[in-house]
Amino acid sequence: MTVTLPTEADDWAAAWRDRINERAAFADSADDFTAVFCFEIRADDAYTGEPIQFVVVIKDGACTAAGTVADPEYDFAFRGPYSEWVTMLQGDLDISAAAMDGTFDVEGDTMWLLRRQDTIAEMVAAAQNVDTEFEH
Repeated sequence: MTVTLPTEADDWAAAWRDRINERAAFADSADDFTAVFCFEIRADDAYTGEPIQFVVVIKDGACTAAGTVADPEYDFAFRGPYSEWVTMLQGDLDISAAAMDGTFDVEGDTMWLLRRQDTIAEMVAAAQNVDTEFEH
């Protein structure tokens, strides 16, 4: 089923959760790992709406929850403009490079995130496997 971003953001988050949990490599990389992530899509020239904040809860190798939440509490945040999210979800932007060069703002213990690069890469790969139509 194709999900449209940003209109169907909650449905997209649910599909993302499912794709994360389907990845054996994610389960292996996230074993003994518990954290709450906030992924925020910000307005830009293509998308002029309100920011969309996805919360993804990881607990011991599984994604236990994913959805949109206004002003969530989290351990780590990745924030960036809509157009860059589209580029990343289409597989044309490396999340690590985008975090290092300032394309995405990162909040949280970056050293700890560096140790969990495989987990983040698996989360991004799962997001790229959601059948997504981009509204803008």
